[in-house]
Amino acid sequence: MRWRSPLAGLVIIAGLVLYVIAVVSLADFVPDHILAETVYYLVAGIVWIWPAVSVIGWARRDEGSDVG
Repeated sequence: MRWRSPLAGLVIIAGLVLYVIAVVSLADFVPDHILAETVYYLVAGIVWIWPAVSVIGWARRDEGSDVG
């Protein structure tokens, strides 16, 4: 069994939970303006993708080493 895949899944889930907590906490400091809030939530909704892709890439590196 590839150990990196389940570990990566747990890391992504835990990371997303912490990220959501941080985004919601920091939202109190966003000015109460529709444009500011829209930009904040658009950026916050996209930024999490890069760390998740890195974790998935790390997990996929294990696939080639299991020959058999």
